[in-house]
Amino acid sequence: MRWVLGVGMMAASGLAAAQPLGIPPGRWWEQPKVAEQLALTADQTQQLNTLTLGHARTMVDLKGAVEKAEIDLRAAAEADPFDPKQVRLSFSVVQQARTRLESERFDMLLKVRQVLTTEQWHKLRDIVRQRRERAEAMGGDAKNRPLRKWRN
Repeated sequence: MRWVLGVGMMAASGLAAAQPLGIPPGRWWEQPKVAEQLALTADQTQQLNTLTLGHARTMVDLKGAVEKAEIDLRAAAEADPFDPKQVRLSFSVVQQARTRLESERFDMLLKVRQVLTTEQWHKLRDIVRQRRERAEAMGGDAKNRPLRKWRN
């Protein structure tokens, strides 16, 4: 059970590290208000669409590799007889798969940054900061909110 929790915690920390440049997740440039605030050109929008489409298939494959490696790690951790060497090897495969996925995400983020002007980049960072501050003011930090009950 500890291994399963550990893998889950590391996956969650990977999500936090997924946006190291402060670019919001998703297709933020398709939000009319954001596109207007940044004064994105049609060419920039097309470049962002092409860029994300180009990386999407690779990232899906890499995410699948991470999930498969995590399944193998769980199986190794729960195997009887327990083989710590196999568990460590499986963990190494998970780490390598995550590194490949995060590298691909980071490469995409760098390319997104290259599409934007310096002024647009700073405005985007301001938009992200303002939205984060509003969200925290409205409901506090998401980590400290009570869990919602499951609906039937």
